[in-house]
Amino acid sequence: MGETRISRDGPYLQAAVICDKILEEKDGTKSAIRIVNRVTRAVLAPEPPQEMQPFEYHGFMLVSFKAGFTKGVSQLRIELSKPSGETAPPIRASLVFEGEEDRGIDVVLDLNLKFEMAGIYWFSVFLDDTFVTRVPLRVVYLPQYAMKARS
Repeated sequence: MGETRISRDGPYLQAAVICDKILEEKDGTKSAIRIVNRVTRAVLAPEPPQEMQPFEYHGFMLVSFKAGFTKGVSQLRIELSKPSGETAPPIRASLVFEGEEDRGIDVVLDLNLKFEMAGIYWFSVFLDDTFVTRVPLRVVYLPQYAMKARS
């Protein structure tokens, strides 16, 4: 495992958000568009199912660090915990910090998820096996009854 790199000297977490879209300008500047912390699945039907049916979700996660005085390679790991307590295989990436205080690394993850139940999904962020933060994404199921048209 080795010694932890998260310290007063860096690296520092700048952002960890889930959003609908990430724009990247020519100069590398990124914008997180429509930051979300809940996804609502509404089903309108004469007899909607009481239990939510699985559905696909596409979004993005932006994780941004500033180096501080950290120099070298660090390992990023993001773990997804489902409302059931089950965990998905972790997402891993190697990050190279240059040791320049204001320089950093932005990691953009393309999230293609299949939600199978309502509840809170947690994205736990680790750097070099040290916990950094958790980002929640709540899935809400709203069954709505539609009136049948009279003939």
